[in-house]
Amino acid sequence: MEIEQLLTQSLQLLGLGMGAVFIILILLIGLISIVSKLVPAEVPATPAPTAVPPAANNDHIAAITAAVHQFRKSR
Repeated sequence: MEIEQLLTQSLQLLGLGMGAVFIILILLIGLISIVSKLVPAEVPATPAPTAVPPAANNDHIAAITAAVHQFRKSR
């Protein structure tokens, strides 16, 4: 094969590859824009979790402290 034929064939393959990528990207952009119009933009806000009363935290701390103390005592 001559160099001109190889260059022509390589340019054809380059154009085919870049064209395929360009077409796929355009289709992807179109698909994303369609899906973004179908899906609601704002997600409904979930209510904030209720705070645990401080007494419950103190009870947990006391239980953990007692368990650690008992574990250390049994060693």
